[in-house]
Amino acid sequence: MATTAADLIDQARRVLAELQQTGAPMSREHWESFDQTVYRLLHELDSAVTGWLSSQDGAAQLHQAMRDFPRPLQPVDDRPDFSIKEAARLLGTSDNVVRNRITAGALLAAPTGNGYRIPRSEVTARRDVPSASTDDPHPIARLSCILGALNDLLVLHRLDAASPQLQTQAALTLATQTLSITAAAARRALALCDPVAADRPLLIARYAGTAASTLPAASPLRGLQNPAIPAPAQALNTPGAVLERSLHDWASAARDELRDAVPSVAVLQDINRQGVHLYAALDAVLGSEPDSDHTRSREQLRTSARSLQSAADVWKQTSTGMPPSRAYVEAARRLNTALSRITLTTGAEREHPADAYQVLLRGASDVAWLTTQVAPFASQLHHSGVLFIHARHAHNDPSRLSAKLGGRMVEATARDLPNLIDALRSAQASAADAARMLPAELAPSHICRAEVHAPAI
Repeated sequence: MATTAADLIDQARRVLAELQQTGAPMSREHWESFDQTVYRLLHELDSAVTGWLSSQDGAAQLHQAMRDFPRPLQPVDDRPDFSIKEAARLLGTSDNVVRNRITAGALLAAPTGNGYRIPRSEVTARRDVPSASTDDPHPIARLSCILGALNDLLVLHRLDAASPQLQTQAALTLATQTLSITAAAARRALALCDPVAADRPLLIARYAGTAASTLPAASPLRGLQNPAIPAPAQALNTPGAVLERSLHDWASAARDELRDAVPSVAVLQDINRQGVHLYAALDAVLGSEPDSDHTRSREQLRTSARSLQSAADVWKQTSTGMPPSRAYVEAARRLNTALSRITLTTGAEREHPADAYQVLLRGASDVAWLTTQVAPFASQLHHSGVLFIHARHAHNDPSRLSAKLGGRMVEATARDLPNLIDALRSAQASAADAARMLPAELAPSHICRAEVHAPAI
């Protein structure tokens, strides 16, 4: 079983080599299963980068490649009908062409108050496309299963709250490699399938070859760990793998803590502090490249670190009465140790900064996502009356005099923490900016000593 997207791509290339050597006939069902699997995979990759990352270079090219896919055998969902815009995308044409076909009676459509709805049968080339069987020994069936597993991995990655958002460059790399494999498989299908069924493989071969050559140059693929399959134990022997596992475990533990109706304030603080420490490690790696200019990225890291530190400080003297879980404390300590190997240059990571950088880059996305979950807790805890503050640090009020003299805590109000919400929102925006501005790749170099070190709880 493969654990990463890179493993699955490598496995797909090995099976492709078998396909190019085999003489076993390929049925129409074989091809259609593969055809539909490729379409679903490209659709998932395109969908993954049309959110807040869509402004990055390359996202538009990926979206265009997806739209150029020849009329899919089936849509990826099971909706009974589609709008004109959706139907045009599936049919590979423009909105005006679809409207003209409807007017001419060449395309069935039901009028509604907002336009027309086109039934599924009008945009579907095949009514039923069976999935490839894992028991089928034919290489094209095995190739379909591998790409299907890759699609499932991407879906798991998207649904896992602890996983960072898929970077545009990673999506482009996967799309380019998938299209390259598809083009080669389609060309081989022309020699193995019945000539009557060769039209579709020929169409896909032309499309995939052109699309693969027009997408931006792909970079080495790293990460995209399948959360359902543990990584091999021996991989944890390397510092890079220890760092990656530490980040993954910490993000998962933080996600579990944020699911509680009343989370620990210590965790809300520490999420920001760990972000500061991670930015320090990123700054150390970027600063180790004497021939590269990362001034803007490093300045943004420092700005974001200050913002996250301010967000951590604003929680001081407050409590919900809930302690952090043992699992979170242990995960935070392991991450602190792994990051210290970089910020203090005491570990072997200095020999492979490019590998460490890719892990830290995904960690920056983790921090960006987690800060979006921390910010809403400010108002929620206020309104629920479960956030408390030491009376001596609260807003002066005669009714709190007794609590102040007794050194007790009182229920925190907006007057006690006037900067809380603004500080958390600023940290959220700064974390997102840091994740966006970091370069996608880093040339190998040596890691230097970092200037800052943030402790974990």
